[in-house]
Amino acid sequence: MSNLSDEVPIPPKDQMNANLSAATERTMLEVFGKPGPLTRDCAEPSGDFLKRVKFGVDVGPFKVSGLDHAVETLSQLFALVKTELPNVYAEVETAGMLCVRSRRGNPSRYSNHSWGTAIDLYFGEDVVPQATPRTHRGVLLLAPYFEKYGWYWGAEFSGDSVDSMHFELAEETILKLSRPLSKRRK
Repeated sequence: MSNLSDEVPIPPKDQMNANLSAATERTMLEVFGKPGPLTRDCAEPSGDFLKRVKFGVDVGPFKVSGLDHAVETLSQLFALVKTELPNVYAEVETAGMLCVRSRRGNPSRYSNHSWGTAIDLYFGEDVVPQATPRTHRGVLLLAPYFEKYGWYWGAEFSGDSVDSMHFELAEETILKLSRPLSKRRK
């Protein structure tokens, strides 16, 4: 019998993130502004961006803090997972969401965790290290749900950036959020 924490290969790139791409720092800054100080370790969000942050919201399997839209879609996503994959719902863990900081491999750029638009997920006791082309079986099962709700899976990042525990609101999702309500497609 397989466990949700078993490490399995990540799928080929043409089998994930259909019509979705990673959100760029430029887009994030244009849409939401600076989230706070650019530091190596987590800092508190600040400025106008802070008005969009929801703190300590129960999204089902755990509580998160993040951008209002990200938190809302996580609640919807996990409600569906609870119905369709109750064992996955019961065992998923998070290693964090909102954390205003620089990217691990590029200290001059913000991580998308800075805006609370990215979340790290895992199963079992340990995370799958970044740059490893493997993922937990449970994360693989969650990926289609995230894609459905406009989240990009970091398993598609290249080389040392491969991050199979990482999901972030896709560039396309962020751009839809930046349009006036009258122009958004539902």
